[in-house]
Amino acid sequence: MTGMLIDEEARTIVCPRCEEAQPMRDFATLGMSPRYAWLLSPIYRCKQCNHLFAPRVQQHPVSALA
Repeated sequence: MTGMLIDEEARTIVCPRCEEAQPMRDFATLGMSPRYAWLLSPIYRCKQCNHLFAPRVQQHPVSALA
C-alpha cells in the first residue's frame, strides 16, 4: 500500500483522506525522538485536510539461500 501512497520518483504523497497527490514538501511530519527513530514510522500531516497518517513500511521478501 505504501507504493500507492508514496511515489519516490515523483516525490509525491497521496493523502488517504482527501486522496490528493501532493508534493512531499507540503506534508508536515510530527517530531520523533532520534533515539527511537529506527523503531518508528514517520507520522505525516496533510496540509490540506489536516489528516494524520503513518504509511506502513513495505517488507521486501527475503530469498532463502539453498
